[in-house]
Amino acid sequence: MKRFLFACVLAAFFALFLSAPAAAFRKEAGITKGCSECHKLSKEEAGKTLGKIVDNVVGVVQGPFPGIWEVDVARDGKTYPLYLDYSLKYLFTGQFIRLAGMENLTGRRFQDLNRVDVSSIPVDHAIRVGSPSAKKTVIVLSDPTCPFCAKLHREIKKAAAKDADVAFLVMPYPRNPNDKATHRKCQAVVCAKSEKMLDDAFAGKEVPAPTCKTDAVDETIRLAERLKVQGTPTMILPDGRMVSGSMEADALLALLK
Repeated sequence: MKRFLFACVLAAFFALFLSAPAAAFRKEAGITKGCSECHKLSKEEAGKTLGKIVDNVVGVVQGPFPGIWEVDVARDGKTYPLYLDYSLKYLFTGQFIRLAGMENLTGRRFQDLNRVDVSSIPVDHAIRVGSPSAKKTVIVLSDPTCPFCAKLHREIKKAAAKDADVAFLVMPYPRNPNDKATHRKCQAVVCAKSEKMLDDAFAGKEVPAPTCKTDAVDETIRLAERLKVQGTPTMILPDGRMVSGSMEADALLALLK
């Protein structure tokens, strides 16, 4: 029953999840020193309160505004923010969105809680889009047969053209590991290590057969599984935040400021 209830909580979380970037989560107006002095909640107490739903509370902090606790809960390799009111009688599993700019505070917090170690990601077989001397690089896990991936690919090319200090390391892989045709297309691009062929693949054009034997595509599939990638395209920013979905070039560049 507990696992079922938590599954319902996660379903609500993802049903409302918006990937739009947000400003710093802890800078909402109204959070004062008095809140933390007058109200206390340990992760053990939060665990007891949520005992019917979760048993893996990893942290408790003040929520985005007074009257709310954020309870961080781990499940299946990810950490999710849930919310309790100060009375500990009400649980909130949706998204807090700042209306000025429609910034998703919960989405940003989820990204912060689930940063990855960028240095652990092998990028030897990635295809670079942008200047070789760019100071900031974004890793992109993307399927050339995915419409949203194709849209993002057009935007990263625009972003790289607008800012020479930003480049993208594209790692093509099939979002369905059993899709042999897409696997061959990804392998052909990796073998050629050609930005032109990468562009052709995302444009839906035919590409030549693979010219080498490599496990790079399978390694990227395993990487996506290890990082718990939940959809394509997924970008990994220099600070370890993972961002899923497509966005326009200007919004993408804004993430890197």
